[in-house]
Amino acid sequence: MTGHYRSIFFAGLFVASLGYSERPVDHLNLFIGTGYNGHTFPSATVPFGAVVPGPDCSVREWHAAAGYHYDKPTIMGFSQTHLSGTGLTDWGDFLLMPVVGSVPLVPGTEAEPEKGYRSRFSHDDESAEAGYYQVRLQDYDINVELTATERVGVHRYTFPEGEPRRILMDLEHAIQRNTTIHSYMRIHDAQTVTGYRITGSRWASSRFLYFAMKFSESMTEHMIHDRVRQLDYDNIPELASSKLIASFRFEPGRELMAKIAISPVSMRNALENLETEVPHWNFEKVRSAAEAKWARELGKISAEGSDKALEVFYSALYRTMIHPDVHQDVNGEYRGVDKEVHSADGFTNYTVFSLWDTFRALHPLHTITQPERTADYVKSMLAYQEQSAHNMLPCWSMHHNDNFCMIGVHALPVVIDAWIKGLTDEPAEKILDAVIATATQPGAHKMKYEQYPQWYGQQHYLKRGYFPDELVRSGTSLTLEHAYDDWTVALMAEKMGNKKIAGEYQARGQNYRKVWDVEKGFFRARMGDGSWHPTFAPRAYHREDFKDREFTEGNAWQYLFFAPHDVYGLIDLMGGKAQFAGRLDTLFTLPPQKDGPAVGDVSGLIGDYAHGNEPCHHVAYLYNYAGQPWKTQELIHQIAREFYPAAPAGYIGNEDAGQMSAWYVMSAMGFYPVNPCGGIYVIGSPLLSGCTIHLENGKSFRMTAQGLSEENIYIQSVKLNGRPLNNVWITHADIMQGGALEFEMGSRPGTWGANSKPVPFADGQK
Repeated sequence: MTGHYRSIFFAGLFVASLGYSERPVDHLNLFIGTGYNGHTFPSATVPFGAVVPGPDCSVREWHAAAGYHYDKPTIMGFSQTHLSGTGLTDWGDFLLMPVVGSVPLVPGTEAEPEKGYRSRFSHDDESAEAGYYQVRLQDYDINVELTATERVGVHRYTFPEGEPRRILMDLEHAIQRNTTIHSYMRIHDAQTVTGYRITGSRWASSRFLYFAMKFSESMTEHMIHDRVRQLDYDNIPELASSKLIASFRFEPGRELMAKIAISPVSMRNALENLETEVPHWNFEKVRSAAEAKWARELGKISAEGSDKALEVFYSALYRTMIHPDVHQDVNGEYRGVDKEVHSADGFTNYTVFSLWDTFRALHPLHTITQPERTADYVKSMLAYQEQSAHNMLPCWSMHHNDNFCMIGVHALPVVIDAWIKGLTDEPAEKILDAVIATATQPGAHKMKYEQYPQWYGQQHYLKRGYFPDELVRSGTSLTLEHAYDDWTVALMAEKMGNKKIAGEYQARGQNYRKVWDVEKGFFRARMGDGSWHPTFAPRAYHREDFKDREFTEGNAWQYLFFAPHDVYGLIDLMGGKAQFAGRLDTLFTLPPQKDGPAVGDVSGLIGDYAHGNEPCHHVAYLYNYAGQPWKTQELIHQIAREFYPAAPAGYIGNEDAGQMSAWYVMSAMGFYPVNPCGGIYVIGSPLLSGCTIHLENGKSFRMTAQGLSEENIYIQSVKLNGRPLNNVWITHADIMQGGALEFEMGSRPGTWGANSKPVPFADGQK
């Protein structure tokens, strides 16, 4: 993160004229996060939409995991699906590229785009707005405009006069290179094409996606080229290949449109999606409808502040509404994880649950701003569990696959939190059965160096209460995160009155203590015989072998503070509040390591605190538990100032399907879910002068920060609904019943919150 970007952000954040935004869409900067390693895109989409038409600049490049990177000079084409901010390269389906002249049917290279169908472009002739993307392809002088509905991407191309127009469709292209297993295409008539492809990647091993496409004019010629057989076809109704590319030719003219719908089920359903959602050729009508959908969703929070503050806030809020996304057709059909076709009865089926990231703040935020969708998330996960060969809730699921990426079983806190907050009508016993089935799945014994163990080796955890280091990779962090998930089961069982289950899982929730080394004062790797691993380096990310790790994407300092369900128990382990605060001080002031973190995902460092990765996201708020809330207030503003500039490098790490943005959105409003399950929000320090949450129940919750400025970041006093609030938390019920949270800000640390009562484990508990 450069000092230039920081200065741009900070200089504009606090200005004299603070105002209220009636049109949040006007404050969006969709290029935030498209640089550095944010992995976001400027593509056109609607909130939670299945289709995301947008530019692909490269493939199989981690820093361009969404297909686009702000520093890239060329565009390969415009595919219909993109992942937002994830740490994995995938999707990029059904690439379309408008061209003129004789163009080789290969992508070409970034250095020599003329050797393929790529084109150079300039950011000076590129724009992105809510539901809309535009760019001019310099090599062809073609202006490209994109918009979308939930399942249909609409392309509008303006060609130069006088030359025949061509559109290429590359079915081999994928952001994760060489993943197309099987593809098929059929020309139905001069305006209609259907097809599908099956892809297999590390992240989705058997993924089916179908399309239906219509052109606004009749093609005069077409050709389908098979790169495997090196043959050209007029049509291939009985033949398929993993490497198909098609060329569609049209007579000279200016404007040409293409509509393309996707479906996880069939070409027939894709055509129905197309004809249902966009039966016309009015591009502006689709664009206006897309913008209106964004205006409605973004308008759920009316923010107040400088233009720069609103730009950062609303752009972050926008990113919290990309995933999870719709994974069903207009007729309700979808493909399940069992690869069978199912019908969503009374709910919308969703996919892309990046739960290791999003359970922390995105899903708690959605329980406030998206309660109806949250109910559908629960139904989607329960349907998934019924279809799962492992009888498990999802771990990291996308498009009827689960890659078991990352660790923990964090569907548990998500569905349990929704149940506790009364957001689902699913029977409690059904939910409890599903979470217990997931928490007791013994897994499969994997060799230690297998990537992303997740539930692998849970058989050992069930026997010992921890994951042995010599048997399971990243066993220490696995133990910590499974202990947290187990505690959420106890919370639900207790509220149901099931004392047996509550007691069992309350005990399992204390398993984090089994990897606590009293002598070292850290969580560390334990062997199967109960002994500690012979080597320990608290700042190391792995041992001599890069694959030999105690922790997932972190070190012992970064995981030292992960017991969000029992922070006071953790304080006791460290010897009391003073010692706990001292360990926090050390975390945030450790000197830079000579060789850096040695793990690409660990970024955004303040000492060894790493904001660019999720395990640290709650840590700045922990000073509240130690009676030093002013330190939390300082850090919230430092993190926002240094790591959230209004610039392409606007995310210090992977945006991670909305989690990085959700941290900012909730922190900007003045509170954060340190424990993501149970309805308790811990006070930080607001980043906005005011905001109003317009709740789906018709009520509103308003936050104001009187006197907030660049210097006035410290809370002097707080009122909740006109009464003094002396505790460092509020509840979910406080928000949902409507009311007002009023901060009085000052330039020096105050005493507010220092004598707070302990933060409850959950709403209704002490």
